[in-house]
Amino acid sequence: MGSKAVQKMDSKNEKDVLKYVRRSLSGDAKAFEWIIRKYQKRIYFTALQVVMNHDDADDMLQDTFIKAYTKLDTYNESFPFYPWLYRIAINTCLNHQKKKARLRALSLDDLDGNGHQVDLAESPTQMFDMEGSELVEKLKGALKKIPYEQRTVFILRVNDGLSYQEISETMDISMGTVMSRLSRARDKLRILLEDYVKTNDIEV
Repeated sequence: MGSKAVQKMDSKNEKDVLKYVRRSLSGDAKAFEWIIRKYQKRIYFTALQVVMNHDDADDMLQDTFIKAYTKLDTYNESFPFYPWLYRIAINTCLNHQKKKARLRALSLDDLDGNGHQVDLAESPTQMFDMEGSELVEKLKGALKKIPYEQRTVFILRVNDGLSYQEISETMDISMGTVMSRLSRARDKLRILLEDYVKTNDIEV
């Protein structure tokens, strides 16, 4: 499919979304249900990569759409809808992690003490070229050991492909902070995974 065809599809998609946004603002509850159905899977996996367990990801999914509904009148129709929703999701996850850390006064290593584990193979995109179950387990452990601020920047850059500027805007931090957190995340992953990954196959 050529670039013009893709652009045409994207334009039609945005028009469809905008139509349902406007209907939602006019009080049509079914219109917002359409928005939820369209984006819930993408938002769920985004949340899962940040909070690292399914129960919390479900909560973040619900909270994201509740916030989006209550803030829908602040959405600027001049810009695509999904990045606006995505930013709400990321900020919801970050605030959750901060609150969780304060309440438990624990390091990120111990946050998932309830037995829930994340199956990275369920992610729609893969950050690593996984080679067997042993590596999968190492990846799970390594991601949990990275502070959530660094882990989130890493996910947004490597997995979601956002630019430094987009990450800066999404997380409301400076470009320098983005680069610093990304560098630290990569350094820690190199150390944690050095015996289990092939450097040439993985962007860390």
